[in-house]
Order: sequence, then structure tokens, then C-alpha cells
Amino acid sequence: MSKKMCQKHFSISKNESEGAPSSSKGGVANILQYEPPVYRENPKGCYIEFRAFDPERGVMRRKRMKVNRIGGTLARRKYAKEVIARLNDQLKNGWNPWIAKDTSDLLTFTDGLTRYENYLEKMMADGLYRKETYAGYKSYVKMLKEYIKKINPIFYMYQFDRKFCVAFLDYVFIDRNNGAQTRNNYLGFLKTFSGFLVEKGFLKSRPTEGIAPISKRLYKKGRTVIPIDVVRKIADYCKTNEKYFLLACYLLYYCFIRPVEMTRLQIKHINVKHCTVFIPGECSKNHQDQTVTLPKKVLLYAIEIGVIEAPQNDYIFSYNLRPGQKQIDPKHFRDHWDNVRRALNLKPEWKFYSLKDTGITEMCDNNMATIAVRDQARHSSLAITDIYTRHNAKANKDIVNLDGAL
Repeated sequence: MSKKMCQKHFSISKNESEGAPSSSKGGVANILQYEPPVYRENPKGCYIEFRAFDPERGVMRRKRMKVNRIGGTLARRKYAKEVIARLNDQLKNGWNPWIAKDTSDLLTFTDGLTRYENYLEKMMADGLYRKETYAGYKSYVKMLKEYIKKINPIFYMYQFDRKFCVAFLDYVFIDRNNGAQTRNNYLGFLKTFSGFLVEKGFLKSRPTEGIAPISKRLYKKGRTVIPIDVVRKIADYCKTNEKYFLLACYLLYYCFIRPVEMTRLQIKHINVKHCTVFIPGECSKNHQDQTVTLPKKVLLYAIEIGVIEAPQNDYIFSYNLRPGQKQIDPKHFRDHWDNVRRALNLKPEWKFYSLKDTGITEMCDNNMATIAVRDQARHSSLAITDIYTRHNAKANKDIVNLDGAL
């Protein structure tokens, strides 16, 4: 765009271009005034230069950005071309360098997000993130990108503020009709991402400060305990149609081993002599070595279908849920559960993980010692185990008729 065209389009007066005070008329139109950026090279250095209206001073001001730090003439020119393209796009969309804060190095939000994605890749490559942890963060980043692209475009890091975070969470919770837990999960991601940006110097403070999660007391899990007669139907169906998946159901129902933990367990972790399953810290949710009891019913079934005979280093569940050398994604369990659910016309709230809740509840109903249930479920406290105990709302007859010494 020529200077003449630029002046015609943005109504830039000679006085304004030279830095003289601008007329107070024009309002927002004044703020949107700018001259397109250009790249300049001279003996004193290389820089990108453009003019934009400074509303505080009421004049057009020159903005210069040095690019000397980029080594090599060709690389420097290529970098300058990319920056100019970004600048033109942002200036057209109303960005003003004199309103924005901390933009001396033209740090865009994309720059910060790309740096964060590189960090995730490194953590995964070094084995510091588990596969599902990495996949979870990548999923959050993908959703954030889609929101910025389609709903709420932002360009510079300063625009990633509290207002933006609240709007994004509302989009996840309200517009996409997700549950409260999902909304809270995204809030956790935003807090982690914000912490990264602060640590790396991209932000001075976390924009998520003061944004509270939805209290767990206000929402319920999307699953419920499965009635015992339905559990028996599930077992009967699996014995005929899903015999390897039945072992997974047993481990979830009787041993309370989480699906993601099951995908990491190997044959060597089963102790036939002592009827136990050892769960190494690198496999467990709380990163601690733990051992749970393996009921004889479950152990004998594992022997019956030939699982115990597999090589010791094989995973208990590999492809087709048979022992093998390849670790699978927990999604495989959900896929098999969907087959069972459709075959038996199970309710949507009866999920695969419901077997764990049901198994704990049954143990409590059978008056098994609470501390034994706690240890088997690997709960951090008896208070958590007590959640699964059915509390009788009716009066206890023995206590009603109690006539003590006092």
C-alpha cells in the first residue's frame, strides 16, 4: 500500500505523521490509524519500522523493532517478512502497539503456545509424561486453538487475560454442553499453561487467578452403581462372547485396578503363589508401589484362559485384550464395553468404570472390614471408602429400644 493510499484510507494528516498533536475528533477511528510496516537495513542495524496512532499522546508514533539478533542476512530477511505479515494482519484487526503492554519483542500468543507445545513434546520424548497425560494436554491445546480460530481470535499474549479464560471456559461448559468435571479439567489446564507462561517470562501473572472450579458437591459423576442382577448378566455374556474382556472386568470389580493401570501391567506382576497383583509406582495413579489381593476366582479364570502361561514380560492386555508385547490404549476397554452394553441394552450411566464402584459397594454391603476395602481400593483414607457405604436412613431398632446404665 502506497503512502498516498494509506493516508487516504486512514486519514493521516501531515501533522500527525510528523508527530504533532492530533485532533481530538475521530475517537476509535484515530486509534486504528497506522502506516504499514517496512524492513530497513543500514550500517547501524536492521529493523522493522511502522507508525501507529498513540491515543495517550494524540499523535502518530514510529515503532521500531530490531532484528539484529537473527543471524545471517537471508535468515534475517525471511524472519522480517514473517513478522511484517503478522503485523499487517494484526494492525488490520485493530491491534495498537501503544495500547498493548509488554510487546517490545512482538511476542504473539502463537509464539507462547508453540513454545508450550514444544515443551510438551520434550516432556513426552524424555519419558517425563505418560502417554495419556501427553494426549490430554494436546487435546486441551487443540480445543484452545479451535476456539481462538473460530470464536475469539487473539493475537498478542496480553490478550490472554482473565476475561478470555472465563469466556473460553463458558464455551467449553455452556456452548459445547460439557459437564462440570470437563469444565474443571479445562480450568486445570489453563492454570498449568498460565504457570508455564509466567515461569518463562511471557506473562507477569496468571490470568486464571480468582477463577474457581465448580464445586464437586454441585454435580454428580456420569456413572452409577450397577445392580447385582445386571452384573451377573454381564458376567454370563462375557464368558461366552468376551472371555478376555471378562478378566478385565474381574480386575476392575474385585481388585479395583483402573483401566489405565491394567494397560501397563505385565504377566510378571501376578503372583500365583500369594494370590496378589503388584502395581509398580510407574503404573499406578499415585506413583507408589502397591499390592492388591487377587481373589482365587479371578486367578483361576486367568489360568483357565491361558493368560498366566504367557511370557512374563508380556502385557496382560494387548491387542484383542490378549497377552502381548504391545501396550494398548485404555480406549480398547471402552470399545469392548460398548459391545456388551449394546448386546445387553445397558443404561448409559452404567459405564465400564462403574464396575469398580459396584465392587467396592458390594464389599461394603457384605460387611467386609472397611480398612480391608480401603487397602484393596488403595484409597488414601477411610473417609473416601465410606462414600461407598450405604447409610441407612431408617432408625436402628436396637438403638430405639436401648435402655443403658445412665
